[in-house]
Amino acid sequence: MAYITENSHTQTVGGNKNFTVGFPFLARTDIKVQLNGVTQTVTNDYTIDEISGHTTVIFNTAPPTSPAATIRIFRDTDIDAIEATYVPGSSIRAGDLNNNNTQLLYAAQEFGTLKEDTSVSFTLGNKGDVSVNSSTDWSLNANSVELANMANNSVDTNELVNDAVTVDKVADNAIKTSHIQTNAITNAKMADDSVNTAELIDEAVTRAKVTPGGFNPVGTVIWYAGSTAPAGYLKANGDAIANGSGTTQSITANFSALYAIVGANLPDLRGEFVRGLDDSRGVDAGRSIRSTQSGQNAQHNHTATSSSSSTQAAHSHSLNYERKMGEDTGWMRITDIRREGGDSDGGADTFTNDTTSGFMNDATPAVTTTTTTTIANQGGTEARPRNVALLACIKY
Repeated sequence: MAYITENSHTQTVGGNKNFTVGFPFLARTDIKVQLNGVTQTVTNDYTIDEISGHTTVIFNTAPPTSPAATIRIFRDTDIDAIEATYVPGSSIRAGDLNNNNTQLLYAAQEFGTLKEDTSVSFTLGNKGDVSVNSSTDWSLNANSVELANMANNSVDTNELVNDAVTVDKVADNAIKTSHIQTNAITNAKMADDSVNTAELIDEAVTRAKVTPGGFNPVGTVIWYAGSTAPAGYLKANGDAIANGSGTTQSITANFSALYAIVGANLPDLRGEFVRGLDDSRGVDAGRSIRSTQSGQNAQHNHTATSSSSSTQAAHSHSLNYERKMGEDTGWMRITDIRREGGDSDGGADTFTNDTTSGFMNDATPAVTTTTTTTIANQGGTEARPRNVALLACIKY
């Protein structure tokens, strides 16, 4: 009749801690437990108690279900000493005889028989590199398997525990691109400064991969076609900046590098034309970097030409002329007199009766002509070339 010396269970229900002992035993200390091939320790890992009339192994922590744990409960009867010892004159009790026989029976069951080779002595315990726990439980001792005794390709990933392969165990050039999964190398796995220009293929670095502001050094001024400054830049509008961390134009950053170049305020380029620094050339001598100039026109002359002429034409004079006869003044009244002829060379005038009164004046009048020429004021409020308005921005 078949006998049972051990039970195996697979953890399929989450949280299950209790596993029934399905074989007879002399003492609870003969019951041994393994979890996934590792021998467990009573009290530290489990206890043994009676539940519903069955001897039960109770784990302190439920074995895992993913992956499903294998629980092995087996009997290892203690045969270091006989169960009952008789002395001369003592009575022989049936219970003691039965215990001794049961001890031998259980030990024989656990020992088993080697049917293939009956000459082999079979005992439990350490056999050098192999430990025999029972007839069906043999294990290799630590460090017992050497590379020389292992076949090629005998170890698969299933035999490797997590984190078993360290850097020291990987040969130089052992890992090639064919062994690396897509997206397997993350930033966290790369050493600082591990990627140099030699590792970059042509056109590998696109604009999207460049830090906002690009490669322009701090203090670089650009002309931007938008109304707000691009990333990495501030408007060059004279705003104050901190010598360190601060907030300017709603941007919080460390402005110490820009402060070292321009000082406490950004240059104000709004509405300005930019002129190259003379830098000892002598065209615009005496200028310092970021200094300003007011508007000015070069000294120059204006030339104007003016001419005039006049012609005296026939004209009339209205007058009343009286000459009083018999007085020293010799006045007389003359009416209806009209001057005719007359020219610019002082020729004689003739007078005739007419219905229009006239004044006789045969003297040549003195005529003075004054001519004034004014050059009109033209232009706007400033001197400027043709231009387009762009937003001046400075790198911080």
